[in-house]
Amino acid sequence: MIHKLLSGFNIFLSILMMLTITSAAFAQSPMKPAPKYRVAVGDLIISDSVSKSQADIIRKSTLLMDIENAFRNTRKFDVLTRRASHLDAILKEQEFASSDLSAGDAAQSGQLKNAQAIINVEVLRFSFGRSAKAVPNLEGKWNVSDYCSLELSVQIIDTQSGSINAAFPITASSGSGTYMSNSRGGSSSSMLNKTLDKASVALTNAFSDTVFPALVIKVQGKQIWVNRGNDSAMKMGDVFEIFQPGEDLIDPSTGENLGSAEMSVGRAKVVRINPKVTLMDIISGDPAQIQPSFILRRPVKI
Repeated sequence: MIHKLLSGFNIFLSILMMLTITSAAFAQSPMKPAPKYRVAVGDLIISDSVSKSQADIIRKSTLLMDIENAFRNTRKFDVLTRRASHLDAILKEQEFASSDLSAGDAAQSGQLKNAQAIINVEVLRFSFGRSAKAVPNLEGKWNVSDYCSLELSVQIIDTQSGSINAAFPITASSGSGTYMSNSRGGSSSSMLNKTLDKASVALTNAFSDTVFPALVIKVQGKQIWVNRGNDSAMKMGDVFEIFQPGEDLIDPSTGENLGSAEMSVGRAKVVRINPKVTLMDIISGDPAQIQPSFILRRPVKI
């Protein structure tokens, strides 16, 4: 009898030890986060409709860098470079790494990551400058106004299939209004930078809404938590429509998945924006019908 009790106790100790070791292993090896979606912004395309002088300004601007930074700031994407100047520099470094002068511990060829999507940006229209008119009867005084407007055509190309997954326009503009100055002066760089920043954020959010739409992650009473933070274009007071996703819609001719049959279930207004999540008040619809994974979209302006 005592032998059986000791045997059972030893088995219990063995199981307890295995559980302890397994728990310690899990504690020391936390789950790795899922790999980020890899995107790359191609070289800027400028339409022939843009004048040469304006094309030179936009070509030398920080537009591509601003777009890359906007994607990086979302923390949802792994941003890769595909700009010709950057790739040329990488190629030269790889050639150096393979030479007898290098230790060969970096810049190895064939190690660059592949982008899952290429973002092609074409500038359709661009206008930037300052208008100035002399003030009547006031010598040396000018009424000036700074302006900048930008219209882009954006294509999202899937690198595996080569198909265009999405295409959308982006417009942004800034203006100072008219004010009096002691000189005509030149164009305001701050007006240019503000417009480029607006366009970059709008482009990134349009892409994010296509690939990773805003989703409800928690419902509490008449409030919802959404997986967007202060790195998105959400602003206090913004109103979003809430959709319940339905069955996939398949094109009978091509077999292509056209998205889900979404049904509007209400609207919500932004009341607090945190670094990674946003709190909204449900302003229409039955909160009991809203669940995590429901989709939020900005109302379409007609």
